[in-house]
Amino acid sequence: MQMLARFATGASFSADCRGGGKDSNARFLPFMMQMAHHLLDHDSSQQHIMIKSISTYLSSPASESRASTTIGTQTSAGTEETVQFMMVTSLLSESYESWLQNRSSFLQRGIYHAYIQRTHGRPVPRSSPNVSGALKTESGSTSTSASEAGGSIELFSTIQPMLVYTGLIEQLQRFFKVKKSPSATTLQTQGTSKNVEDDDEGRKLEGWEVVMKERLLNVKEMADFSSELLSWLDDMTSATDFQEAFDVLGVLSDVLSGFSRCEDYVHAAISGGKN
Repeated sequence: MQMLARFATGASFSADCRGGGKDSNARFLPFMMQMAHHLLDHDSSQQHIMIKSISTYLSSPASESRASTTIGTQTSAGTEETVQFMMVTSLLSESYESWLQNRSSFLQRGIYHAYIQRTHGRPVPRSSPNVSGALKTESGSTSTSASEAGGSIELFSTIQPMLVYTGLIEQLQRFFKVKKSPSATTLQTQGTSKNVEDDDEGRKLEGWEVVMKERLLNVKEMADFSSELLSWLDDMTSATDFQEAFDVLGVLSDVLSGFSRCEDYVHAAISGGKN
């Protein structure tokens, strides 16, 4: 989770150790997944516990979620249930189909917690535009005022690291759990496949688990994925507004299906989290 947070915030990877940059850590990331999967593979009951924890987390009000939600900082004992931690839990325990069903909820919670952490956990400098100004619009105005534009910029700066983090989870979900069709033009999710293979201990594996197992053993594919991930990360971190970021993340059509502007979706997520 810490490595993903450093990718999301652009923080130094050498803060806690000597050496290592973005490229080398991107190459190492798939092998961290390999290690995490290996540890869970020897405790099948843990997967059921993780799936249940995700359901419990998403069914509880966002404002009641425990934990510090600062991206890039360690959580203290007993505060593991951050939105970032639960996204990683989904990555390790659920199908891509399940992730898609919950992705919007994760995204909205992430937006809310990033905003709350910024406005309540770390004061905004006096010289910076007021973040809360981005939640207010002038009645009857047909153009965005300078203060509102500044507020939108500040709000995007506040939320962007969480969007990057969510996108990283999305990229990992797709790579490890989605199988390309024979034509290689479309992707087929394997989340609904039933017990298609036994593991070494005789446990039935679902389709997505088989795909993930195969990917974790394919060093070449994992190396290629690292390069693709860095390219995606460059596009994501260079985004300058919510529409561009949501487009790179791959959720723009979902966001605009219920709102005329991406900013309205963000405002709704923040307001919804407070209620």
